[in-house]
Amino acid sequence: MSQPNIVLFVSDQHRADWMGCAGNPFVQTPNLDRLAEDGVRFTQAYCNAPICVPSRMSMMTGRFPHRIEVMSNNHILSSDIPTFAHALSIAGYETVLGGRMHFVGPDQRHGYQKRLVGDITNTYPGGPKTEYGRLKGTDSRGIRSIELAGGGDSPVLQFDGDVIEACERFLAERGKKEQGGQEGQEGQEGQDKPLFLTVGLYGPHTPYVSPPELFEQALKVMEGQDTPIPIDASPQHPWIEKWFKAVKIREITDEEIRRVRAAYAGSVGQLDEWVGRIVHACSSLPGETIFIYLSDHGEMAGDHGMFWKFNFYQPAVNVPIIVTQLGRSEAGLVEKGRTVSAPVSLVDLAPTLVSLGGCPAMPGLDGDDLTPMLRGPQEHAQKLGDRAIFSEIYQFGAPVRMMIRYPYKLIYYHGFGSPQLFNLQEDPEEQIDLSGEEGYSNIRKELLAELLDGWDPERITQRAEEKGTDTSYISKWGSVSSWGRHELWDPEDPFRKLN
Repeated sequence: MSQPNIVLFVSDQHRADWMGCAGNPFVQTPNLDRLAEDGVRFTQAYCNAPICVPSRMSMMTGRFPHRIEVMSNNHILSSDIPTFAHALSIAGYETVLGGRMHFVGPDQRHGYQKRLVGDITNTYPGGPKTEYGRLKGTDSRGIRSIELAGGGDSPVLQFDGDVIEACERFLAERGKKEQGGQEGQEGQEGQDKPLFLTVGLYGPHTPYVSPPELFEQALKVMEGQDTPIPIDASPQHPWIEKWFKAVKIREITDEEIRRVRAAYAGSVGQLDEWVGRIVHACSSLPGETIFIYLSDHGEMAGDHGMFWKFNFYQPAVNVPIIVTQLGRSEAGLVEKGRTVSAPVSLVDLAPTLVSLGGCPAMPGLDGDDLTPMLRGPQEHAQKLGDRAIFSEIYQFGAPVRMMIRYPYKLIYYHGFGSPQLFNLQEDPEEQIDLSGEEGYSNIRKELLAELLDGWDPERITQRAEEKGTDTSYISKWGSVSSWGRHELWDPEDPFRKLN
């Protein structure tokens, strides 16, 4: 069998349960639902960090964040660490990045051969940022993003629209070239190779602003159907209390939560429309095409009284992964209409892409190849279902790590006292912390020993502090350097040549 084309569609901050195919009654996602009907949906998929850069760099390398020393959004992935883009290039693929991957530092490719559109966030420490105008400050955590939630336009919507247009143009030109048509501007090289295209959007990331018609539609549809998970009972876990103090949000009204959730639902709806456009554009590609949809982490959207991510509750760490075979002129690559409930995580993507693309094995992987799950048998899913899943972050001057060995989730907050322990099967909304229950002491002890095995919080703290000092210094250089935009998206010239 020849190597299939692979299109990887990566959104930002899309939680797994806000899709129609996941049973959500008020989020409109017909295109994602159709992909799930035609392919395989992983219902228990997790990010390996509830924050952009560590999650994405871990996903690309197939290694946990602490192993690549990328634990915050300021950390830079070393260019000598292999990624799945390197692997697919070695295997003969044309590797193209359209839009966002949130690389930080001078290396904005990490194995990709071409880039169609730059990123929306600053591409090196101290570098220029996208101007948000009246929405300034709404792209990060803070009360302003909640106060300005609603319908309208935003740089995120503009950026994503530009990325979709660029990728559509690229796919159309490449298709013409391969079918013997006129040479296009983007398709002059690589047309004889299988294609690996990453479509990287920033939505449905904050600001909580969606197209007005989608926002108003969501407000109506959600009426009487949306019940946010209530805020944790007092006293809260010390780390959770620290979280609320750090983000400096006042008491949020029910109306504000309603507007946030409607705007987020509208943003997911817009994302779904863009997914449909790329799926349609893929029809110009000859041969088999594997389409993979996923997101880097989730979004709290008011559940537990929290917003954004930066924590380990399910809305922040449970992400969508859908794999579909488009066209299906050749059977056997991906089973149709299947759901997999075995816990998986984003570090599994790299070995899976290696398998799909016929690449040489990547070194040092922490993940597992999921291709057997795409076409059976169930025994493989059961085998991987016995694995532990890990996610981690460096926050408030200390590392935090989550472990899931289904049905239990343990969250260890270094230096913040007792961990949290939840039974996800009996308590899917994580409202009952079992860590202090005597009957669960042995389970807590066993899980904690496994979580800490090979994971050194003191070493992680030391390296994070050292990297923080280095990054602070480099940021001063970045603010006075002549690098300029360095692959930062330019709304005035979004399609300028980046190759």
